[in-house]
Amino acid sequence: MTNDTFEFAPEDDAFESVSAGEPWQILLVDDEQQVHEATRFALEGSLVLDRPLSFTSAYSAAEAKAILKQPKRFACVLLDVVMETEHAGLDLINFIRCDLNEHSTRIVIRTGQPGYAPELQVVHDYDINDYKQKTELTTTQLIVTLSTACRSFQQLEMINRHREGLELIIQGAAQIFSEHAIETFSEGVLVQLCSLLEVEHHAMLCLRQDNAHRVQVIAGFGPYASMVGHSIDNIANKVLVSQIEQVLQTRQNSVNEHLAILYLKSPSDDEMVICLHTSRSLTESDIRLIRLFSVYVSVGLDNVTLFERIENLAFNDYLTSGLNRNGFIKHLEEQMCHQDPCMVLLADIDNFQAINDGLGHRIGDLTLIRMREHLQRVLGASCPIGRISSDNFAIILPIDVYDSLPDLMSSVSESLGQGFSIKDYEVPVSLTFGVAVYPNHGLNAFSLLQNAGIALKKAKAEKRGSYVVFGEGFEQELQQRLKTTIELRHCIELNELRIEYQPQYCLKTKTLSGVEALVRWHHLGQLISPVVFIPIAEKSGLIITIGAWILEQACLQQVNWLQATGRSLRVAVNVSVRQLVDPGFLNTLDAILSRTGIDPAQLELEITESMMMNDQSQMILILQAIQDRGITIAIDDFGTGYSSLKYLQELPVNRLKIDRTFVSSMSASIKDQQLVKLMIEMGHLVDLTLIAEGVEEESEGELLSSLGCDEAQGYFYSRPQPAHIITQMLMDS
Repeated sequence: MTNDTFEFAPEDDAFESVSAGEPWQILLVDDEQQVHEATRFALEGSLVLDRPLSFTSAYSAAEAKAILKQPKRFACVLLDVVMETEHAGLDLINFIRCDLNEHSTRIVIRTGQPGYAPELQVVHDYDINDYKQKTELTTTQLIVTLSTACRSFQQLEMINRHREGLELIIQGAAQIFSEHAIETFSEGVLVQLCSLLEVEHHAMLCLRQDNAHRVQVIAGFGPYASMVGHSIDNIANKVLVSQIEQVLQTRQNSVNEHLAILYLKSPSDDEMVICLHTSRSLTESDIRLIRLFSVYVSVGLDNVTLFERIENLAFNDYLTSGLNRNGFIKHLEEQMCHQDPCMVLLADIDNFQAINDGLGHRIGDLTLIRMREHLQRVLGASCPIGRISSDNFAIILPIDVYDSLPDLMSSVSESLGQGFSIKDYEVPVSLTFGVAVYPNHGLNAFSLLQNAGIALKKAKAEKRGSYVVFGEGFEQELQQRLKTTIELRHCIELNELRIEYQPQYCLKTKTLSGVEALVRWHHLGQLISPVVFIPIAEKSGLIITIGAWILEQACLQQVNWLQATGRSLRVAVNVSVRQLVDPGFLNTLDAILSRTGIDPAQLELEITESMMMNDQSQMILILQAIQDRGITIAIDDFGTGYSSLKYLQELPVNRLKIDRTFVSSMSASIKDQQLVKLMIEMGHLVDLTLIAEGVEEESEGELLSSLGCDEAQGYFYSRPQPAHIITQMLMDS
């Protein structure tokens, strides 16, 4: 006999156990073979409540339905939610509870998705026993989970065999189980128990959770009503206190003529004591009803605890112990219901990824915890603060402080000036803010947060560590970018893209040495600047498709020039970091080389210098693979990034392109001229060819030649030209 229900002696046949050695039937439903194998391996030979386990496997919800239609009864179903469809698991639960009308079988959800928690309504409607992440289910936890489930199944089966008074118990339990808080649940237990026994409401319910020493009164009627929320040590009747403590110590019920002190223990080890005063002696029938009711109460206490855990997960951030996104939105919506004007601030920790990568995730987590505590301290204890994404905090401030917002933002910035001292590390921190005002910038929580996010992006783009208040123009700008993204998706199939080629010249021989392929977008009679659409293509991922098209067209054109003029001309194509890190890039490159038949030596890929700062080791591997194919590589915008001789030695590149900003200023500035000279010398030291871009004056070309630069391009030599003009230039030279 376990201690999770009332204990009486002698036992009657209502609590006879099912055949002692009969295995518990467990159904494993998961589409991953290894989950089945790991579960069986972990529980092989284990006993649950002195009985072995027998497993049946189903690898889809459909297969599980076929198995469940058979006569075999299952004590527990260990179930994955997402299988052949996103809702396959929930549909199976509906099938079990509604179609099969099976309510004794316990259901435990196992999820492989971090942060997943089933909705409260789903747990309530389908009587889900528990949910666990697969990563947290050790052998011990599996056994504990199955023990709880099997015990509940056994108790429910016993109740199903006990018909006398069952309707009264079910009706009473249904009402108390609808409560999701321990206090209201406990009050419901007393109401139903008193109604069940037809005695006066003169009772008290005490709870001791997790084996704590403190026993608290959480529900009471009659003279005990004033004790709710207090420890039993405050009860004046010390004899009663002693009796309660004795029941908790012995885990045995105490029943006399006019007082019953009943002990319950939930499957998760929470202990409950009910003190019930009666004007008559309890009959055997009363005791039988109490016994059955206690089963529901002990299981129900676990359900209420589960509800509270789920609600805590739903609205609170596990890391910082503050609000999470859902909790913040709920709080904001409550304020909006009262139509109180307010401000929402969205705060982003600048360079947080660098903290995570450089100092480790543990320091990163501690930084987040410290940041929430710091903001709470600076902005006030009553200020609602929620972590709504990895390193973003949302804050609600009263509209009264709007006029003093500059001073407030300045004080927050100054308060972070010294950074955080965390585990012997001095962690530099700063915040960038986006601000939106209710009701001016949104009439619901989602639109307000969205607009604060738009303002935050603008602040991060303009100046980190600052703040920006949302304006109407922001939304229009965002909508225009979205419109451009949608239109850009169809630019290739609508034949709207064109490629022009800007000639590159050898400064020593004054001859055409190559061309750079530059894409142009002709849309609805307008020429859209690459400065506008290329960043949008990169952010949206469309650059992968567009970039592949540009590369193939340029390669085809190089082959066409060779066939038409007999002259082989190097063609340079810009490649973005989004293309390079795409897993399919090298395969795409090989396919283009094969389809076009271009000599790889006549193809040059240009990358920007700043690209190398993303993940230099990964970039080096990709560039080396490109170079191994015979393709040359040029670094564009050289001098604007992190140039050094060691850096140049490590990179698998062939050519450096001096940025136009240096070229345009070197004629008027000796300092800039010396910088260009230094770049050329650095490049030559590691056997790289130097090409200058943006040459617009003859004097600039002559000066570059005198400094030892190898090649040049720019308007002085030629603007970007259609392919047929380049053909004519080759034929004329």
